[in-house]
Amino acid sequence: MSPSPVHSPDSTASTASTNKSDLHNFAGFFGQSASLAAPLLACQAWPHEDILSDRQPAVVGHRDGTSIKALLFKFGVVLVMTCVLLPALLLKQCINQWLSTWTFPLHGAGLSRQLELNVNNRSVLLYAPATQLRSKSLPMVVVLHGSDTSNFAMADLTRYHQVTESAVVLYPEMRIPKGVSWEYSAPWETSFFRALPAAVEKAGYNVNASQIFVVGHSSGGTMSLYLQNNMPDVFRAAAAVESGVGFLDQWHNQSFGRPVMVVWNHNDPVLQQFGGEALYNTTLTQLRRHDPRGATTGPSHATGASVGLAEVQTSGFDYAGVGVAGVQASDIDYAERLTWPRIGRSPALEVISWKSVHPTHEWACQRYVPGAFNAASVTWNFFQRVG
Repeated sequence: MSPSPVHSPDSTASTASTNKSDLHNFAGFFGQSASLAAPLLACQAWPHEDILSDRQPAVVGHRDGTSIKALLFKFGVVLVMTCVLLPALLLKQCINQWLSTWTFPLHGAGLSRQLELNVNNRSVLLYAPATQLRSKSLPMVVVLHGSDTSNFAMADLTRYHQVTESAVVLYPEMRIPKGVSWEYSAPWETSFFRALPAAVEKAGYNVNASQIFVVGHSSGGTMSLYLQNNMPDVFRAAAAVESGVGFLDQWHNQSFGRPVMVVWNHNDPVLQQFGGEALYNTTLTQLRRHDPRGATTGPSHATGASVGLAEVQTSGFDYAGVGVAGVQASDIDYAERLTWPRIGRSPALEVISWKSVHPTHEWACQRYVPGAFNAASVTWNFFQRVG
């Protein structure tokens, strides 16, 4: 058992000295001056009974009361400000988050209001004019995605909503998200597409029933060609980008269909897997099957240029009034527009026949193929002309 420590006056003084040193070090640690530490040292040296005998209760009490009132006042001000400002800040944050779900960052033209609808248990992304009068009847464009992707990815891929300011643009998804193919004549597919105009109306926009268009990329384009033929009472025109006809056993061949635009890259590896030039010719023949001159009759008009020419590199080229001025057309070999006018009940057909330098299945635009036209602008211009 260790001996108890012996306290002597010297040890007490030594302890007090040590405490003073510690207090000075403590004050210095927090950046305080020695003058701030002095009252603490004085308190350390005062015996307890001296504190009681030397105090002046009346004066000290008055000072303490004033300090307490001041502190209470300050605390009250802080409390009131907190109660007022904090809810306001939280409300502002909530409003900003809510508005962010309704808007899409754009640069100049385009549609700025975004909604996600649920139609027959499917996601449908809707873009519409933010300031458009609800009473005005608007055209509607349905943009179909391809295999193994989504409607949100399609919106980012095509940015169709940025080429028009006066329409409602819809990006629906397949019944099976990121599926391989649309389901054509399946009854749930038919009911889904027929339900889209009513869903837009329910969202607060009037749809011009005579100006509903459909455009798609890859397998979405194949579906758009099917829809214009089998549902001509719904769709006024259709466009297919990097895709041809398919599932012909489900087509109503008695139908005359609607005006169609086909955008076809002759250096598309995916199209080559599905037949290449043979599929291209089958697509044209199927779409021109009611032409009284014969389904294999060539176009009545062709415009375009070899984009390797120097004058094209500086001035750009034009498709039906959609200019691409100043384009350095380095990644496309050629591009031309072929037209078959409406003859009798056979609807008009336009083909943007082009070839990229490098193999690609991308949506035609300068973001993916430098020097290319914008397939969204070209097809929207087509819809406006035939609509």
